[in-house]
Amino acid sequence: MVIQETDLHCSLLHYEIAIYTLINNTLSSLNNKIIIGGLFCDLQKGFDCVKYDIVLSKMKFYGITGVANRLMKSYFRNRYQGVVINAHKNSNGYFSKWEKVQHGVPQGSILGPLLFLIYVDDLSKSVSDKSSPILFDDDTSFIIAYCDETEFKFNNNETFNEINKLFHSNLLMLKYEKTSARLSERK
Repeated sequence: MVIQETDLHCSLLHYEIAIYTLINNTLSSLNNKIIIGGLFCDLQKGFDCVKYDIVLSKMKFYGITGVANRLMKSYFRNRYQGVVINAHKNSNGYFSKWEKVQHGVPQGSILGPLLFLIYVDDLSKSVSDKSSPILFDDDTSFIIAYCDETEFKFNNNETFNEINKLFHSNLLMLKYEKTSARLSERK
């Protein structure tokens, strides 16, 4: 696959927006002497776990129906992948058997991150009353800011429990060793 300059620009722009939102929310809360924290989630093989029937039904929910939905259904159907190991100019290497792909969206494609965000979009809506979700591909952050420490702790725990439930309902798993919570207290 050849990465076009426009593809790279869009990816960098999306990345910059996510970083800007995170920094802006944090600094704004600290300037207003509000307790702020973040849940920074890392998913186990997030792109690989996307179930086609779930993402297609969510696309239908968001108004992607008819020909567009059927086109996406055909995009998912009859996909195969294989692996080549140690292939060099002078050797053929080892080739795995071609296997049908049952789930997952292609990483490195333009559609992969978009399909993943559609897949997890309901996640951000379900906790937006308690936190500010920042979705960037399969790295998901939730910024929680409250004046009252008790309310902050309660909403931090509620947000974590809710997102964990939603990840499970979407057949996604948190990588607990790479998921973290951070707290910045007002001065």
